[in-house]
Amino acid sequence: MENPDTTVAAFKGFLCTNCGAGLKYKPGTKTMACDYCSSTNEIHEEETFIEELDFNAYIENFEALNLQTEKIISCKSCGASSSVDENLKSLHCSYCTNPLVEDDISEQRLIKPGYLLPFNIDEKKTIVILEKWKNSLWLTPSDFKKFAPTPIDLRGIYVPYWTFDAKSVSAYTGASGDDYTVTEGSGDDEREVTKTSWTNTFGTVRVDFDDIITPASGNISPEGLAELEPWDFRELVKVNDQYLSGFITEKYTIPLQQGFTDAKTRMENRISKAIREEIGGDRQRIYTCDTQYDDIQFKHIMVPVYVSSYRYKEKIYHFYINGRNGKIYGESPTSLVFQIVCAIVVILIIIAIIVL
Repeated sequence: MENPDTTVAAFKGFLCTNCGAGLKYKPGTKTMACDYCSSTNEIHEEETFIEELDFNAYIENFEALNLQTEKIISCKSCGASSSVDENLKSLHCSYCTNPLVEDDISEQRLIKPGYLLPFNIDEKKTIVILEKWKNSLWLTPSDFKKFAPTPIDLRGIYVPYWTFDAKSVSAYTGASGDDYTVTEGSGDDEREVTKTSWTNTFGTVRVDFDDIITPASGNISPEGLAELEPWDFRELVKVNDQYLSGFITEKYTIPLQQGFTDAKTRMENRISKAIREEIGGDRQRIYTCDTQYDDIQFKHIMVPVYVSSYRYKEKIYHFYINGRNGKIYGESPTSLVFQIVCAIVVILIIIAIIVL
């Protein structure tokens, strides 16, 4: 099996002019570096002007617009798919640790990513972050560190996202509630009770959305990605293969239309809030809401994540580092002793409640 670090390093064929070895992007800089002779090459990039793409045009003319053919290697175990270099023969899946082989490579037509956030944290910093995380886990089994990820297990992956802009118009019906207090009962049983007077209402609200983000990958849990936020999207640059050199580029597995459906869930929350503000009163009810989305635009972008997976007693655990700011999300097993103690405490609480 070839060393995956060596094969990935030669991504897109960027070779050192001094010794001929593969060049890798050096996180936190605008240079590509050679691991063998320490030579560096400057990355020259154009000024970035963010351009939104028309959502409906893509849906209607998908085969004719902004597509590229990519060689994709897919994991037969978990389904993760990533772009690969021509020279990549074998490595292990970063999400489930199973081996990937050349026979799993296929060609697919995909929407081109337009922008990315380059890696800002290098491998040396990830070592410190990883060790700090492992040392903070005091509820893990005693042999956990034998199986926990090591720096050599971490892989830098560009993870895909969709971002959406849209204008919405929502016609609604609902009710506004005003609270008032009445006195009920008499004598010792007299008490004040809060009641609500409801008035039916209807109207229209308009809400504009800018850069509503949603993951285009199903390989990292939404909870895990949320823990890595926020992303400094003001620092987006045009996709440049030099920034990708030495890293894995993950293919989007959530299609554009599904991405917009997911984004609408976040939009609907803001629309609901806007409707309640317009209804006013102490309380609000929304009976119906019919929303029309117009001028829908999107971007396909990539963000940098260090990924590691490890097995502990036949279960897979994941570890992620935000490649921009070092924010982490990690999964780990819980000590059996701790689980037993928790169970005993719960039982004692139940017994105490029954006795009382």
